[in-house]
Amino acid sequence: MRRSNPGRRLHDAVVIVPGIMGSELREAGTGRKLWGVGKLLAYTARAHTERLRQLAVTEDERAGRTGRVEVTGLLESFEPLPGFGSAHPYTAMVAEMRRSVVDPAALLSFPYDWRLSVEHNGALLAAAARRHLDAWRAHPEHRKYLEADPEAGPARLVFVAHSMGGLLTREALHLDSTLRDDIRVVMTVGTPFNGSVKAVLMLNAGKGLPLPVPPGILRQVAATMPGLYDLLPGYRAHEVDGDMRVPDVEDIVALGGRRELAKAAVDWRTSRAETTLPEHVTVVGMGQRTWTSYRLADGVALFDRYLFKRYNDGRLLPDAEGRPQRDPRTGDGTVYQYAAQLPGTARPVHFYHEHGALIRTRSVLDMASGLMHGLRHPEERGAMLGEEARYELRAPEWSALGEPFAIEVDGVARGADLECRVRGVNGLDELLTPALRPVPGSPGVLAASCMPGRPGMYEVEVTGGEEPKRRLVPVLDMVHDG
Repeated sequence: MRRSNPGRRLHDAVVIVPGIMGSELREAGTGRKLWGVGKLLAYTARAHTERLRQLAVTEDERAGRTGRVEVTGLLESFEPLPGFGSAHPYTAMVAEMRRSVVDPAALLSFPYDWRLSVEHNGALLAAAARRHLDAWRAHPEHRKYLEADPEAGPARLVFVAHSMGGLLTREALHLDSTLRDDIRVVMTVGTPFNGSVKAVLMLNAGKGLPLPVPPGILRQVAATMPGLYDLLPGYRAHEVDGDMRVPDVEDIVALGGRRELAKAAVDWRTSRAETTLPEHVTVVGMGQRTWTSYRLADGVALFDRYLFKRYNDGRLLPDAEGRPQRDPRTGDGTVYQYAAQLPGTARPVHFYHEHGALIRTRSVLDMASGLMHGLRHPEERGAMLGEEARYELRAPEWSALGEPFAIEVDGVARGADLECRVRGVNGLDELLTPALRPVPGSPGVLAASCMPGRPGMYEVEVTGGEEPKRRLVPVLDMVHDG
């Protein structure tokens, strides 16, 4: 059931900052869209490889001479980018905040060129946030609001940031400390404050992510993107010599990274270690299978879902045979649970959802609206949202047209009544209802098979509990290059 917003609307200036791949990009000289083309109806290796090559960051761009690529707005459609996963539109969050503010002029969406560094984009965000706040404070609707409620005081800034957007928000406050005095609240959703092993996968392997793009091309392009280096793990994620350590410059170079970009990213992360967010509310995804560590074998990264147990002083905790004890970990499928937490901030609020789906789930939308209206503490979440189902939904990163794909739900409580629907998005009206059935020999696991009849983007939804679980699956018409 749709929850209504509180009657009193927000008079603050709201800034929505998307995550990586959440902004549409186009080539300035030709107007050709490089990211955000719309629904994908056919796949050809040649077309997608060419598109991917155009996203490589040039030497001029890394030197600050930008302009070759323009940012045209937030992503407005479900879109699979070769090698980078499925990006998720922010339509729901924008609509939720628009309903919450006094006037649409109080709301700013901040798209950015996510290929570039967090430092570069953070500076742009700082300037944009200051202009937005000043403009809204001078707006007639803001003045009218204060005349009716003078005790409310002048508008302040509210940031709602997803994934990489949380890093930009922290960077903006680091670069412009005056913004801190004007903060009402900062809400980050699935932000990799300590990085993500998924960035290692992209940089080193060039595969294992959606769509059959040539791995060599993906590795070449990924290695040029400063923004990707800023997402590399900043915790003990690299297993080597019987221990785990934070990847340093040499480790990143060994993965296939460029030395100058690796050094810039490590220096940037180190210099921001003490930067916190004021009035910070952290939303963290958990319960999803997530790569949390890696090791190198002949230059090839091998990925795992565990860390080593340690004493409070950091020493390894050995098992009975003297080997480091493995500690299985989870997260939101992209960001390890504790990598999404920023030290020195309030206790995080956890949701059992996948990384991309977090920002558009009803629970997080309601929480964002509630936080802006005074429900500031995580312990209030229960009364606001109710209990959440804690099962995990699994689906493939992509599927070929004419071939069935598997849907699996793990961690299902005994007696749970779950239903599965698969619907086409981006204008498709196809709806399928594959039946979830128990998997013999696997308690708590249900599975189904689905074969859509047309290419496009499909959303798998499993209901049963307070909050549905959702995953996106691009179904591709595998057209062969001539």
